[in-house]
Amino acid sequence: MQKNSKIMRFLRAVADYVKVAKIELIVIVAAVAVDLVSKAIVDATMDLYDSVTLIPKFLHITYIHNYAAAFGSTFGLDKILGEQGVIVFFIIVSFFAVGFFGYLMYRNRGKALVPRISYALIIGGAIGNNLVDRLVYGYVRDFIQFQYFGLTIFGSEYFAIFNFADAALCIGVAMFAIYYIFIYKEPKKEETSGKDTVATDESQTESDKEPAKQNEETSLSQDVSILTNAEGLNGGSGKTDACAGTEPDSAPEADVKKTDPQNEHDKND
Repeated sequence: MQKNSKIMRFLRAVADYVKVAKIELIVIVAAVAVDLVSKAIVDATMDLYDSVTLIPKFLHITYIHNYAAAFGSTFGLDKILGEQGVIVFFIIVSFFAVGFFGYLMYRNRGKALVPRISYALIIGGAIGNNLVDRLVYGYVRDFIQFQYFGLTIFGSEYFAIFNFADAALCIGVAMFAIYYIFIYKEPKKEETSGKDTVATDESQTESDKEPAKQNEETSLSQDVSILTNAEGLNGGSGKTDACAGTEPDSAPEADVKKTDPQNEHDKND
């Protein structure tokens, strides 16, 4: 049950992501479609090693089977792993690349467009070359060849033969590098921490104000109760000793004056 629930959550997350990742999916599908359709056309209309000149001394269509990596390079792995080992190695690397950049694309959903497109191009290029051609044919079908207008550069008049998947992969890597080297800026931690401290200070001051108000209300109620009790003790006069000033002291004097006539009458008697 737990495995089924995890699978269901994963499928729901994928479905939710597909709704908001239309541009990335369009780029991936377009890259794979253009690559596979162009390869199918060349494979159906040309024999192996045939070459057609489209622009003299610049662009040619030369059909070959590539058992190495992009642009015909094996990076010396063929000497260690052999021809079949190189194919298996690049298939494993392609699966890893698709999973890794797919995860990055998911994590950056709704953010900057440039890195999202770069991830999509890398995924599309990896699928077209290594996860279709290598798995189905055991090699990659290359056919695009550039010539340096008759010049010799790095000991050759021609650039390495490649395909549209290689182009998508290289463009994606270039966009990824340019964005994170020259464009991307990390959010300043000081500003974010300063905003957090201000927010916490404001919340603390608000929380501190509430007990102060409660204390003031409590002290006021206590004062009112004291005044009420004092009024009861003073016979409802409405004034306490503290508020009446010299009134408590004047009351005995009045009593003395009232008793003085009686004393004088007694003396007369």
